[in-house]
Amino acid sequence: MPKITDLQIQKNNKTRANVFIDGEFAFALEMITVMKLGFKIGQEVSAERIRDAVVDSERAVAFDKAVNYLSRSGKTVCRMREYLVDRGFGKDTVDYVIDKLIDYRYLDDEAYARMYVEQNRATKGARRLKQELAQRGIERSLAESASEQDEAFALSNAARLAEKYLQGKPRDLKNLQRLQRHLLSRGYDYDVVNSVVRGLGSDE
Repeated sequence: MPKITDLQIQKNNKTRANVFIDGEFAFALEMITVMKLGFKIGQEVSAERIRDAVVDSERAVAFDKAVNYLSRSGKTVCRMREYLVDRGFGKDTVDYVIDKLIDYRYLDDEAYARMYVEQNRATKGARRLKQELAQRGIERSLAESASEQDEAFALSNAARLAEKYLQGKPRDLKNLQRLQRHLLSRGYDYDVVNSVVRGLGSDE
């Protein structure tokens, strides 16, 4: 049976160790895996045990990178999956890490959608919010329910944005048309936009 003949902590990464089997370098493991599995010099290890160690180490690395990625800002499940795949982790490892993050509530698409809408609903209409949530990987039904706005709320926000847009500008036909396009680009429905624009009138 193969035998561990040396364990060397890497010079540039003290959290990883190089494992030598029968006198030759075999693979590198996270130190947490080495300690968890009780690997030591002189120990005989089966091919199955080696395989389990490599899988466990890769999962530890992937989870650590995922948590660091999350520390910058909230992420959706889709964005996290893309991040881990782009860094070369296999499907089984990615699935394991995603499931673990969901169990720990580090990933929660429903909570993410609510937070995103709350942060952006004052300047964006439901259509724009739904589109942006979908782009971030939120499933369609969840994006629709999270981005819903009642008409009074949408009218109030659109009117406020319109006043800001027109500040210092004549309310002529050209600027009102530009305003209409601006509000539509912010994701407000045609009925809401037209109601706001009609209410502002024109100097012409």
